[in-house]
Amino acid sequence: MRLGFHMPVAGGLLGAVRASAELGLGCLQIFSGNPRSWSSKPLDPTLAAEFALEARRKGLKPVAVHAPYLINLASPDEALWNKSVEALAEQLLRARALGAAAVVVHAGSRGRQEPARGLARVATGVERALKLAGKGAACWLENTCGGGTQVGSTLEELAELLRLLAGLEVAACLDTAHAWGAGYRLDGERWVRAFLGEVERTLGLERVALWHLNDTIHPLGSRRDEHQHLGRGRLGRAGVRALVSEPRLRGAALVMETPADPPQGRLGDLALARGLAARGASWPARG
Repeated sequence: MRLGFHMPVAGGLLGAVRASAELGLGCLQIFSGNPRSWSSKPLDPTLAAEFALEARRKGLKPVAVHAPYLINLASPDEALWNKSVEALAEQLLRARALGAAAVVVHAGSRGRQEPARGLARVATGVERALKLAGKGAACWLENTCGGGTQVGSTLEELAELLRLLAGLEVAACLDTAHAWGAGYRLDGERWVRAFLGEVERTLGLERVALWHLNDTIHPLGSRRDEHQHLGRGRLGRAGVRALVSEPRLRGAALVMETPADPPQGRLGDLALARGLAARGASWPARG
């Protein structure tokens, strides 16, 4: 199991790699620019190459770029959809320049479209963006908590997207807080085992390229997304323990996207995840 953080790059791209290495992390996720803007400052080619080299040297695998939040590949609005496709293609190009394995993206919201139409829009958008960008970086579709008309909140919808995109550089990214918000219980060993069994049957664990290991403050099935430090939310220590000690995730990459403030909180997240993984069944599981 390789643990990592979504690291800030405000202090520079190389700073994210060095901070990860200092913590002994095994994987990394970043934004390549402003996550709440359509435009990003061009990457310096030399700096991007240095980032890629340093990440390889430090053994960070995978490195993923999270796409901006404005992208909506399911949108029925043609202008927004086209802009989203172009933005995803740009992120794929930036990921390739950084030596990153993939871009993680939320599928978006379908509006008043039928669910099947929304899924088809996402698949067409991802296919077009991959074609525009060319080979070199994959697209990993992240599950959502299902608020409003969000696409991709169920394993079945993710599986359908992967089916529609068969043969392309596409995989899934599963966020534990989003899964909880969508109604998948994860607060104990029994429930984690059941969830992973469903992932195996519906998606195939080999199609999950990255996990986002997050706790959440909202109730099960709330359709709300707000991350919490590990063990301090609804999943609790029992849920985190079950996830990090699960044999089927032994070779997985788990990126934590827990709150950045206070800084020591994230150090606690890392210590807790490592401790629970090492001790395995020493924590009592709920349920």
